[in-house]
Amino acid sequence: MSKNNLLFPFLLLCLLLVPLPAESSERLTRLQNQIYQSFVSGDVPLWERTILELERYYQSSPREEVLYDLILARYGFIAFSLENEPSIARNQLDKAESELEKLFNYPSQQSNAYAFQGAFLGFRISLRPFTAIRNGPRSYRAISSALEADSDNPVAWMEKGNSRFYTPSAFGGSKQEALEAYHKAVQLFENNLPNNQRWLYLNSLVGLAKSYEYTDRKRFAIATYKKALTFEPKFKWVRDELLPPLKD
Repeated sequence: MSKNNLLFPFLLLCLLLVPLPAESSERLTRLQNQIYQSFVSGDVPLWERTILELERYYQSSPREEVLYDLILARYGFIAFSLENEPSIARNQLDKAESELEKLFNYPSQQSNAYAFQGAFLGFRISLRPFTAIRNGPRSYRAISSALEADSDNPVAWMEKGNSRFYTPSAFGGSKQEALEAYHKAVQLFENNLPNNQRWLYLNSLVGLAKSYEYTDRKRFAIATYKKALTFEPKFKWVRDELLPPLKD
């Protein structure tokens, strides 16, 4: 048998073993859609199952975009779990912080990595409020670094909104500054909305609406909640919980 005849089956085997880019893209899109549906419907178990799928996917395909989506999924799940399942939130946060070290290795992810770092420090404060004196300033600095790395990153603006909204005014919080940051995030998301950030866009609209509420602009809050429902009519949190009390 000639060398060419030997080479052909070997190359064919390699092609069969390596996933096609289209297949890989479809798989990641499916997982992103599951996270979106989890957020819209409030289906926490589906979110948790999707994280496990993303973990397996990243183990088999340790690529930048998969790592980002895995950390992003943990980020949202931790926020869900903080109040009712703090032990689960702590476990997910430990994993997310370990993975975040890897994300910092990618130059294109610097802004996102700093934004996550700021959020995770905020989560640490929620789990252990006495760490606020140390972690609060660190969180603010991380978010500032995210914006310095990319001033057009909507995720960084959303995190600035979160930090200003949830920090007590005595420690630098401001509902008005939160409103301005959320508004900027919404604008940037609307300029360019990747599939994996659709739920972040809705989350920013909720943050903006709440900021309007807390600054006594009820009419704008209602309009913002309605905008979220126009984008996603099945958004359960807004449809069933946040908007109805304002319309009474």
